[in-house]
Amino acid sequence: MPPPNLDSGPIRRSLDAGYPATPSDTSSRARRRAVITRLAVSGAFAVLLILWPMWASPHVPAEWSEESNPATALAARVLDAIDVTAVLTVVAALAVVAVMRKLPFGIGVVIACTVGAVVTTALVRQTMGATMQPADLPSGQLAAAASLLGAASMVASTTWRPVVLGLGTVATLAVAAAALIVGSASITGIVGAASIAFLWWPACSIVMLYSPDAAAREARNPLDTAALAVQRKVGRSR
Repeated sequence: MPPPNLDSGPIRRSLDAGYPATPSDTSSRARRRAVITRLAVSGAFAVLLILWPMWASPHVPAEWSEESNPATALAARVLDAIDVTAVLTVVAALAVVAVMRKLPFGIGVVIACTVGAVVTTALVRQTMGATMQPADLPSGQLAAAASLLGAASMVASTTWRPVVLGLGTVATLAVAAAALIVGSASITGIVGAASIAFLWWPACSIVMLYSPDAAAREARNPLDTAALAVQRKVGRSR
């Protein structure tokens, strides 16, 4: 009879059973799946943004209607309220929330998500402005509102996140409806703005997946900040 082989049979199964998956391995696999999912969503909206000009109409001189009614006046007020000052104020408030919750990457994510979406919208409008109708260009107000929703959801606590997502979604839809009523954006413009916002939101949320690890590291050593950890990884990659 041949001697027992440690690489097969019940002996190997017993050895495998003695080493179950650790919680760290399970959390690493879950985080890896979450990263892949977010990258897929962000990539899908990036592709949509590339294909988005195909649905736009050729550029023609804009004809603005002078008709005014209570709905149009209210929609115009909603859009006028979303300016640079308002966006920066909300960004500052979200940064304060990130500091109070001691989120290592919170401030950077808030700035990247909002400023990135707003700047991308401005670049697209500048680049495509000569070949598309103004209403078909991405709505700057909608992109700002959607990116603020994404930033707020990433720094909100688990208790408040459903409230933030619910109220933020209603506010974002209200901005989209206001842009349609006023005529400053068409369905194509709404889709373009949403594509930009949802390109940045999942991409930035990937960084927040590593925030608990950075918080635990800073709890062990307050001098070992997230910025230093990133600098070490960049140095090793070189």
